[in-house]
Amino acid sequence: MIPAHGLPRIAVQCAATLALYRCLLAPAARWCAGRLGAGVFPAKALNGTHPERPARPADVLWVCLLLAPLTALACGYAHTPAGGVALLPPAALAILLWKHLTADYDAARELGWQRADRIAGGLLGVAALVWPALSYAAVIALCGRLGGWTHHSKACVRVVKVAFGWSLVGAGYDALAGPQPTDDTAGLLMLLGLVHLSHYVVPARTKVRLGPRPWSWVTRNRTEMLIAAAYARGWARLLPEPTAARLIGALAPFTVGLNAATLVVEGMGLVAYAHRWLLLAAVVGAVLFNLTVALTSGLLFWEHIALGALLAVLIVRAPAPVRAELCGPGPWLLSVAVLALVLCGVAWRPTELGWWDTPFTARVYWCARTRLGHTVGLYNDFMRPFDREYGRSVGNPLATEPLVTFAMGGVRDPGLRDRLLALGPDAEALHRLKSRYGTRRWDPDYQARHGQYLTRLVARINAGVAKSPLPRALRWLRAPGSHYYYWGDLPGYRPHHGPLTAVQVRYREVYFHAASGTFVRLRDEALLDLPIPPADGAPPAGLDRPEPEGR
Repeated sequence: MIPAHGLPRIAVQCAATLALYRCLLAPAARWCAGRLGAGVFPAKALNGTHPERPARPADVLWVCLLLAPLTALACGYAHTPAGGVALLPPAALAILLWKHLTADYDAARELGWQRADRIAGGLLGVAALVWPALSYAAVIALCGRLGGWTHHSKACVRVVKVAFGWSLVGAGYDALAGPQPTDDTAGLLMLLGLVHLSHYVVPARTKVRLGPRPWSWVTRNRTEMLIAAAYARGWARLLPEPTAARLIGALAPFTVGLNAATLVVEGMGLVAYAHRWLLLAAVVGAVLFNLTVALTSGLLFWEHIALGALLAVLIVRAPAPVRAELCGPGPWLLSVAVLALVLCGVAWRPTELGWWDTPFTARVYWCARTRLGHTVGLYNDFMRPFDREYGRSVGNPLATEPLVTFAMGGVRDPGLRDRLLALGPDAEALHRLKSRYGTRRWDPDYQARHGQYLTRLVARINAGVAKSPLPRALRWLRAPGSHYYYWGDLPGYRPHHGPLTAVQVRYREVYFHAASGTFVRLRDEALLDLPIPPADGAPPAGLDRPEPEGR
């Protein structure tokens, strides 16, 4: 007989679930989503190397043949945990459904098959909320056809897959353990909590490794420059530039404390299961951390916030027997073992978020001329459903200048960080720095494909092609975005501005000079001019250098 209660049962089930996840569920999900084809790699869809397409019947058949045994096994034998913890995987799936079913269509491509994807994914997802045995198939459909494998959604995707694996392992464990009544609520709550917290522990490890000493990032990172980079990219541009500069300067004396708090919050998963209050503090701290990141940088991890808030409620409302099994010396050692597997890359692989913030930001941006004579900005809210990609690095292969920083002005090289901090608004010194450290990513083939894509997108929008799957009266139900770079020197394009006659792609370099509290533009140049074919025979208009028309 194998143990039916307590920590031994939880340890065996965790080990078996991780093995099932790593050896079967994760690779099968990748294969199936890749076979289904569209939306897995949005950036490739944007540059034409992986065009989105309707699902081919042969691909659907292969995927169904692979998923049928797992789904049948889950339908017949899957174990459903007791208590409120059973709500967490459906909640994660509901978050994914809301996000991806209400996301805009890619208006550059035909809408028929995109509507079919939404309908099929929605039906399967709603069925999975009722019958959890279908949840694994629903996640694969969302990832394979609707682009569900984005960075912000991965925690929810992993929660659903891990819970599916736990239910299969639980059924087998019950069969082997004999007729003794069992309750694995604490074990599932522990494992799903570790899935969530691992997405913070891994970035904490990355930050600790950045400098020569574990505390180097805490003492030396200029975190206030993250706000400067976000402002330069289009976050919170409703604030006047002098006001934003004063806020950045006011934050500067507190950065060491903020850095230390960040590292503590992200690393709390390593000690969370030693005591119930530590666990609650780790989960609530992660929620507050994400809210702070959203406020200061425009990066909204709302999926993590919603998942963490529900997890905190479940921890608070857990019955006394569950709390007794959930935390303590034994559960803490088990949690550290699981996190060690994550840190080694043996289990799932959260994104390693860690860099040195700098005052320099280089970005590609888009603007347009309307038939009514307005010059407007095409910000990443206009680019939905690829708002995240347009908010980050889609334009990098269009830039002819060498790039030395990540999207948010971050770098990994401490030497480059020091040189950028000491640079000042000196264009010649920047040129020498880019020659030494920069990477040229310009790709003429990419530029041609991107121009074709953008021309078709704008022409179809001019022709009245709908971008949103929701009727106008219900668009307030659309899920939030993730990268709120919705403002700039130009007013954002809205339908009342009229049809667009030309689009221009531009490259800009901005340096925040902390000593004077000013944002200095070191470069602002056109990369690509695209006249838009008119729908009514009117000649296409060119686009002059845009002049600011207000924030």
